[in-house]
Amino acid sequence: MIINKKELEQLKKNAEIHQIIIDEIKKIAKPWISTLTIDDLCWEICTKYWFLPWFKWVYNFPANMCISVNDVVVHWVPKKNIILKNWDLVKFDLWIKDKNIWINTDSAFAMIIWDWPKNKEIERFVKVNKEALYKGIDQCILWNRVWDIWFAIQTHVESAWFHIVRDLTWHWLWYKLHEKPYIYNYGKPWTWEKLKEGMLIAIEPIIWFSSWKITDKWWFEYYIADWSLWCQFEHTVLITEKGPEIII
Repeated sequence: MIINKKELEQLKKNAEIHQIIIDEIKKIAKPWISTLTIDDLCWEICTKYWFLPWFKWVYNFPANMCISVNDVVVHWVPKKNIILKNWDLVKFDLWIKDKNIWINTDSAFAMIIWDWPKNKEIERFVKVNKEALYKGIDQCILWNRVWDIWFAIQTHVESAWFHIVRDLTWHWLWYKLHEKPYIYNYGKPWTWEKLKEGMLIAIEPIIWFSSWKITDKWWFEYYIADWSLWCQFEHTVLITEKGPEIII
């Protein structure tokens, strides 16, 4: 899938609203706030600017975004009784679609709630995950192969003695949330195609604190088998002649 000029213009408009939501989440995500309150905020901002939080319209997902806490790997449904507390490691995953040409932006970020006194090991864990994302983005240059991206991510994460997810992927973006091919953050170097100008990718390193094994326990959610922590960061990235452009 190659993005054209009209689609790129709309993507950047999507990204503006996407960033507003992220900034507002960071302001209110504190101890004693429910994940449902944050999810409601997402809906309010999207409707104000005439955009759609598209998770709510795919896979029968019953919320506007995914808010996963601690050992929940992905896709935890926000609820009134899920209350944030000090040292919670929370992952926010948000997908925005416009009502003009119906194209997508996708991003995710993690944050430690309050974090006082400091927990240096959890902070290092989050830092390594974010660094791994940018190591992957640095490889998004013309005629590199997709394996250059995941190899950079895997090398950075495992050199810090953390673990790469084995069962979940990142993906291409266009009009669907998950466009094929789906890409793992590990694999064999000769298996993936070359990057071309106009490709749009949602790069999403997902890492584990002490294990890479997950279990599907309930509804949409996946949990880490040993109850340890996991972390996630994601950017929507456009491949350009001048190098990678982070859309959101």
